[in-house]
Amino acid sequence: MTDELHAGLDWSGLAIMDAETCYERLRHSPIGRLGFVDRGEPVILPVNFAVDARSMVFRTGHGSKLSVAIMRQPVCLEVDAWDLLAHTGWSVLVKGVAEEVVDQASIDRFDALPVRPWSSPDRRSHWIRIGVEEISGRQILT
Repeated sequence: MTDELHAGLDWSGLAIMDAETCYERLRHSPIGRLGFVDRGEPVILPVNFAVDARSMVFRTGHGSKLSVAIMRQPVCLEVDAWDLLAHTGWSVLVKGVAEEVVDQASIDRFDALPVRPWSSPDRRSHWIRIGVEEISGRQILT
């Protein structure tokens, strides 16, 4: 493993991925789990997303994800991959604030991204951006 991939090891021996490696993993992973608080309760929901510069973007319809974005609440996005046979894998965690995107230039740009909701795409007309405030990642070394 090269120094470019990780900046060291954490307390459990997992490789700490640098920010660029984290973004690269996110660019190749179209599905993640969005975490937030809704009416005082923790919620984790799957989302199809894309990386836009240093932000994560996804489409949604009416509901809790849109409400969190309208109120500009903190959220997290977790994305991972693993190989069960080789016992390898990695995980990236993004923390930031969600916001609804309303300017047409950004919406037009996002519409060209490969974000394809699997469920009811015609009902997911609102774009949400997560402004990344913190990004971290770990990888199991073999």
